[in-house]
Amino acid sequence: MTLQNRIDRQTNELMEARAQLRGYSGVGNLTLESTTDSEIVRLESLRKEDVEHSALLEVFNVPEFCRILVCDLKPRLARLLTPCLPSYLMLTGFRFQDHAKDEAGLTGLFNTLHVALKDTVARSHDLDVLAMWLVNSWRLLNLLRQYSGENQTEWGAGNTEKQKGHCIQNFDLAPFREKLRARVEECYQNFMKRAVEPVLSPKIVPGILQHESSQELQLTASTTTNGAGQNGLSRQSSKDHVSLRALDDLIALLGFVHSKLGVFGADPVLLGQVFGQITSWTCALALNHLMFRKELCNFEKAIQIKHNVTEIQSWLHEKGLGEFRETLEPLVQASHLLQSKKDESNLDTLTGEMTSKLKPKQIIALLQHYAPSDGFEERRLPAEFLAKVSERLATERSNIDEESPIMMGTYLTPFDTTPFIHSDYRLESISLPTCLHLQNVARLL
Repeated sequence: MTLQNRIDRQTNELMEARAQLRGYSGVGNLTLESTTDSEIVRLESLRKEDVEHSALLEVFNVPEFCRILVCDLKPRLARLLTPCLPSYLMLTGFRFQDHAKDEAGLTGLFNTLHVALKDTVARSHDLDVLAMWLVNSWRLLNLLRQYSGENQTEWGAGNTEKQKGHCIQNFDLAPFREKLRARVEECYQNFMKRAVEPVLSPKIVPGILQHESSQELQLTASTTTNGAGQNGLSRQSSKDHVSLRALDDLIALLGFVHSKLGVFGADPVLLGQVFGQITSWTCALALNHLMFRKELCNFEKAIQIKHNVTEIQSWLHEKGLGEFRETLEPLVQASHLLQSKKDESNLDTLTGEMTSKLKPKQIIALLQHYAPSDGFEERRLPAEFLAKVSERLATERSNIDEESPIMMGTYLTPFDTTPFIHSDYRLESISLPTCLHLQNVARLL
């Protein structure tokens, strides 16, 4: 009978999928999966006073409810639903058990959902799945604060009278919040280390340090045409094309991650922590490479690096993440250092505010690997000059630990769960989407 029920359910799903795709016949390979996140259109329920409910969700088949809502929920379907809908459904389920004063039912529902979420996040390497549950687990943690019913000025300060009536009345949910906080941190760790960093890291050095503008590439191509054969020109053109696209690829990846989080309902705090870490990784990896590569430490490259970093900073500003432009400042200062006049008359500038974000060891490393450009300098920096720079830095920055590592760390900063985000969502207007097939395992009262 269990197998027959599963076959019937899958048959119904197949019929619905065919009905959705019927209108796409003869339009090439157009499918729902091929649409981008920015093309998704959601329809919100109309506000009708006579159809509002009590925001209580009775779950009479807990294992099946958890399977549908957590284990089997696909990101391509979730992005069509109300943002963070799984977290709101979980909250209404908790509210029903609280309303019924059923402690065993409440803990049983939470523990089953918690185990399912933990298993899903632990096994997944998919960016969409990890993004979906990072956003939803963070939202649920904030909902358990907002509707806790505790005397927390910040948590309940923004609640309407209706929301105050929806608060938990009979149980302290602090143990739930502690477990959920661990899941949020695990989701964040897995999302950043499994899904983001492996794709981001290979794009940082080409995009920040090796990318060249189209004008420079035209000059290179002209020189190659005058002095190289056809095979050499072909190889150079291919390399130049990769260099030209590197920065665009890096910015496209940032936009991709931003849109993925946004389509699932990420709030500014979550976006800030994700992109704060991304900009930290970008600066650290780029600067660590720049300090020890002579072919990058020259006047012309410094100009291009400054341009590339500015493009990233502009993108951050456009997305409302301008506060993280400061994280990239060490790269900007490194490019200024490579462009500055390097003699004893300019020591105050080289060791002053212009390089305040760089460690003394980093300044010396950049100067040691500085390679004079054709037509600008005729000699490398003498050891005597580097010694004077080092002495000046030791005098002016005596409070800096000399034992601190020269390279910037690329570790992952833990997710900060301290900030609280209030939700304006009206629980009494929530509905069970037909596509989730929850009607057989739960009902709204």
